[in-house]
Amino acid sequence: MIVLVLKVEVLEGKKDEFIGIAKRMVKGSQQEAGNMEYNVYEDLDQANTVAFIEKWKDQAALDQHEKTAHFTDNIGKLKSLCAKPPIRSRFDIIEF
Repeated sequence: MIVLVLKVEVLEGKKDEFIGIAKRMVKGSQQEAGNMEYNVYEDLDQANTVAFIEKWKDQAALDQHEKTAHFTDNIGKLKSLCAKPPIRSRFDIIEF
């Protein structure tokens, strides 16, 4: 499993617009066959900061996601509303 975490600082006054676009990404992404979880969270301690937390079956599912219309149509719009580049981290689950 691939867990992707993107922490994003949104431009001042643009959070509502950002969330509106992000909702389209969430809706489409949650319907993908290889998606296990896809949500956006608002930071309770840092204003205008959100995090995308995504779980994908494998790298192939994540690669396919990045080719979908709901991703390619919206990613540029989201980036234009960011105060700085997102912090992106990829994880794999540790099995116990």
